[in-house]
Amino acid sequence: MKQGNNKPKLNDYIDSNKLRQLCLQYEKELTITRDYMFWFLVVWTLAMLVLEWLNFFGWLEHIPESMSAGYIILLGAYIVHKEVGRWADLKTKVRHGEIFVYIWWGTFLIMFLTAIFRGGYEVPQNMPILSYEVLGYFIFSEVSKSINRWRKHRRHKGFVQEAESGDEG
Repeated sequence: MKQGNNKPKLNDYIDSNKLRQLCLQYEKELTITRDYMFWFLVVWTLAMLVLEWLNFFGWLEHIPESMSAGYIILLGAYIVHKEVGRWADLKTKVRHGEIFVYIWWGTFLIMFLTAIFRGGYEVPQNMPILSYEVLGYFIFSEVSKSINRWRKHRRHKGFVQEAESGDEG
């Protein structure tokens, strides 16, 4: 730090212990919220799958578009929440989001093959769209995860190079 710099620091205004406690409380609340969102998303996924199968077998005329839109919005909110936590370096339970991709694409494949080889069935109109959107969200999440890892690696590499060169900034 330069000698003439009298710029106030955050800890001049907030006690560092209180700030640490506030951050830990916020991290805990975010983690709890994400856990609830995950399980709510699992229930919503199961409900959507049941509706899609009922539609596939002809026992349900159609699925309201608001159900599919609501599911996609909920999935997007969960992914954004998860990515913000990841970029903020919050430690959370590992959730394997690819399971949603496998569920939707596996269901889509089974319906598609059944419709082709058994005849008399038609893949519900929402099914391909839901599958594409779920895959799109998964790709977004993986890209975000990769960029975040690259950013951390570069930051760590920069600290190591500074330490080795003896440069204190």
